[in-house]
Amino acid sequence: MTGGLSPLLLLDTPLGGERQPFQPGTLHAVAMTARERISAPYEIDITAVSTERSIDPDRLLYKPVGLTVRRKDGTDRHFHGIVRRVDSVGLERRGRWEYRLEVVPRLWFLDQTVDCRIFQQQTAEQILGDVLSEHDVSAVDFRLFGRATVRPYTTQFDETDLQFVQRIMQESGYFYFFEHEETKHTLVIANKNQTFRPQDGALHRVIFQGDNVDIIDDWSEGQTTASGSVRIQDYDPEKPQRPVEGQQRTRLGTAGAGKRSVYRWPAMTMDKAVAEDRARFRQEAAEAAAALCRGHGFDPRMSAGRRFTLASDPVTQATNVDFVVHGVTHRASDETWLGGTAPPTYDCEFVCFQHAVAWRDDLTIPRPAMTGIFSAIVLGEAGQEIHADELARIKVQPLFDHRKDTTAAKSIFVRVLHAWSGNRWGWQHLPRVGTEVGISFMNGDPDNPVVVGCFYHQDDQPVFAIPREQTKQGFRSRSTPKGGTRDFNELSFDDAKGRELVYLHTQKNHTIEVENDQSVTVERDRTVVVKQDETVTIGRNETIESQRGDISITADLGTITLKSGLSRIEISKTGIVISGPLIKIN
Repeated sequence: MTGGLSPLLLLDTPLGGERQPFQPGTLHAVAMTARERISAPYEIDITAVSTERSIDPDRLLYKPVGLTVRRKDGTDRHFHGIVRRVDSVGLERRGRWEYRLEVVPRLWFLDQTVDCRIFQQQTAEQILGDVLSEHDVSAVDFRLFGRATVRPYTTQFDETDLQFVQRIMQESGYFYFFEHEETKHTLVIANKNQTFRPQDGALHRVIFQGDNVDIIDDWSEGQTTASGSVRIQDYDPEKPQRPVEGQQRTRLGTAGAGKRSVYRWPAMTMDKAVAEDRARFRQEAAEAAAALCRGHGFDPRMSAGRRFTLASDPVTQATNVDFVVHGVTHRASDETWLGGTAPPTYDCEFVCFQHAVAWRDDLTIPRPAMTGIFSAIVLGEAGQEIHADELARIKVQPLFDHRKDTTAAKSIFVRVLHAWSGNRWGWQHLPRVGTEVGISFMNGDPDNPVVVGCFYHQDDQPVFAIPREQTKQGFRSRSTPKGGTRDFNELSFDDAKGRELVYLHTQKNHTIEVENDQSVTVERDRTVVVKQDETVTIGRNETIESQRGDISITADLGTITLKSGLSRIEISKTGIVISGPLIKIN
């Protein structure tokens, strides 16, 4: 069945293994192309044949398969993944029917889920672990070094889960690659070059002819210009005079680097250490991309994230130089299962960088730009009606948080946009717990919401009924805690023509302080009703003048007393009493 040749490609699928004699229905690989790259899901295109003319795709879709590229010395290269596409070509080749499989890592399927959610007080590793576990990506190896920084508030908005986890990795200075075994593949998430493990076996040599598996028959080294420095800044309302800043200068001596700088706003963090890390990540990404090498060879063990040693660098003449594969494309053809006589072939093209150069991914996946205004509900601890900090910030739960992940205990305080503000002056209002507010996002950053206003809705009706009171506008508060509809302070204005009115209501006390003069002009009548006592104290003189009418003072049940020094007049129901040192009656 194999024409006397030993197969190069061995394919294992749920339909059977290729390590056994040819079996009906079993798929046998006749060609493959695989593309691998650091921080990208790999793709393996397999052309296979079977004696079965019509294979149900569901027998293969979302199922694991393994592909082995054999080497004469027994150090075979394994590929493993999940089938995401099956094509029945309908082409008969020597009594076999052709099929094409597209195989990807389990991580790839995160791209078929879109979500909006919020993570609070978690590290990047914890966030990644949560999302990956939801998709049964269990073979994960976190190879992380350094301190784990807690991200106070992290928003996923209208992103696929794959976009989101890749963005979080890029922001955190992480990269990822895959390690393959015969029956599984492992997602490796790392942040240091020391996580790149070496290939087993002999040194690779650049010889521009031949097809030995350890021979590289094409090699070039490139150098491009890169920015000379990165500086990022942000604004911290808790330290308004001290910008959050991170800065990193290049360690490469490329021509003109000192004239090329990158300034970014905002840093999207209030943590100076994080800002410094992010500046370093951006500079390292620029440096890593500026010095890539390219080659062509015949070793299938070339794998993204794998380290190999070059016996002699044909450009620099350096010996035993370690390189790391950044990306590689494998191609193989093997028609032994079709009875072909041509020997199987394999070759690969790869891009690599020196192991001494710190690898970092560039920010290719930006945070989603949050345009417009979103609805949110004000949060508070159980029993609270007002929940704010010393900067008049509150906590909110965006309505797009359909999982209800946001809690008052863990969420961040967000700023409230006021009509006027200064140092202990301005306009201040605190939206109450449970009410609907409008939020926007500073600089479009989904992790930095700000309250810009409040909304009425069917359960929270406007202060003044419309249309009956549509000419009214103003302010009405609600007494707290446990205030009812009759417990409020109000200042309102009625602009109805002919019955204009300014209305002031205080639920309890009313205090007016005038530090200089006060003038009150009433064009017509004035009525003051005091239901209990009234006391008026005049520091100096008081003048009461009635220009055209009478002055009437009435005490139906009490006494009217006029007093000046030792002189006194008392008017009561029983009579009038006049007393004093000297009394004159004209």
